[in-house]
Amino acid sequence: MSALLFFDIDGTLITLDDEHKMPESTKEALRRAKENGHKIFINTGRVKTAIDKHLLEFGFDGLVCGCGTYIELEGKELLHHTLTKKQCVEYAERLREYRFQTVFEGKDRLFIEGEHGQGSFMEYIYNYFSKNSDYPIEGATHPDLIFDKFTTACVAESNREAFQKTFSKDFHLIPHGSSVMEAVPDGFSKATGIQFLADYLGVDSSECYAFGDSINDMEMLQYVPHSVGMGNAVAEVFQVVEYRTTDILENGIENALYHYGLI
Repeated sequence: MSALLFFDIDGTLITLDDEHKMPESTKEALRRAKENGHKIFINTGRVKTAIDKHLLEFGFDGLVCGCGTYIELEGKELLHHTLTKKQCVEYAERLREYRFQTVFEGKDRLFIEGEHGQGSFMEYIYNYFSKNSDYPIEGATHPDLIFDKFTTACVAESNREAFQKTFSKDFHLIPHGSSVMEAVPDGFSKATGIQFLADYLGVDSSECYAFGDSINDMEMLQYVPHSVGMGNAVAEVFQVVEYRTTDILENGIENALYHYGLI
C-alpha cells in the first residue's frame, strides 16, 4: 500500500550549516520512495516563500507549510488560512510595543518589525530568506502587511510577560531556545496538515510517516504511528518517536526508509 511520508526541512531534509544542502543519499532515497508508489511531502514551519527553491523544484508531491496553515497537493492549493488585515496590524503593533524582533510570515512574502530589525535574528532572516522569496522583505508598517504566522525574538528590553498574556490566547507558542518563539494560530499544526491530507487522499493514518528533528516537529511525530527522529534531533524528539535514525549527514533518511521497507 502507498504511504504518505512527511519531512521537516531544517536538520531533516537539509543541513543546518551555511550550505543548507540536501545530502545525495536523501535525494536518492526520496526518488526511490516515489518510484515505489509512496507520496512525499514537505511538512515545515516555513511559509512557502521561505522554502529553498531547490526543494520546491525537487519533485515533492505536496507541501504542508506554516505549521499546517497552507497545504498544497501536486501544485494545487487545498487550504490557506491567513489572518485578517485587522489582526495583522494589531499584532504587529503589540509586538512593536512589547519591543520584540519579529518576522511576519505570509505565504508569498515576509515582513519584519523594522524598528528593532538589527541583530543576529534579523540578520539571519535577511541573509538567508531574502534569497528565496520572489518579493523583497518589507517592514512591518508596509501597507500590504498580511501574514499567516510569525516568529519573534526577545531582546533585553522586551516585555515577555505582556507578550505571553496577549498571544497565548490565540496562538500556539513554540519555543526555539530561550529567546525565539514561533507563533502559530490555534487549531493549526504540522499534525493537522497530515490529518488533512490523509483524509483528502483517503489514506489511513497507519500509512503515514513523519520525519523530524526539532521542537516544532513534536506534534506531527506524536500524531503518526510511524515517527522518525533524526540522529541530530533535540533530546525531546527521542522521547516520542518510534524510530531513531542516524544523523542527516550519515544517511539518516535513507536508513529510516530502509528500516520501514519503504525503499
